[in-house]
Amino acid sequence: MIPIVLFVMVLIIHFAFYLYGRCILSQDVYLLAFRASVADEEDIGMDRASYLQGIAGAQFGRKYFGNRIPTLQVEASDSEIRVRGETEASHRAMSGSSLMPRGSWTHGAGARAEVVDPAARIRRIDRIGDIAKGALKDAFP
Repeated sequence: MIPIVLFVMVLIIHFAFYLYGRCILSQDVYLLAFRASVADEEDIGMDRASYLQGIAGAQFGRKYFGNRIPTLQVEASDSEIRVRGETEASHRAMSGSSLMPRGSWTHGAGARAEVVDPAARIRRIDRIGDIAKGALKDAFP
């Protein structure tokens, strides 16, 4: 009875590591895509793909407990950023058992962000508001 309970507890812990890694990876990949989408290439001094590769290590940090540090694939164009991260949860405990799956559990996450210029969008919205105010003022003197 004790070995089965121990096996179930270890399996639950491994599932928790797997789910934790998936959640953190999804979050990190989206944050990286977002940061690259609002970064101005002139300010960062390099293209967006190189910028992402440079900041990925700081974003991933040491929070992938029970998972390997993710690998990153970046596709950057003038209009959008696509980022794909992949990691694996290794489970060496009880790996010799016939009950435990062989190998590791690989999982990935992807994110896409449209390249934007936040300042230009704010100016555009302000300008549209000014035009609307002027039109209403002229229509209802």
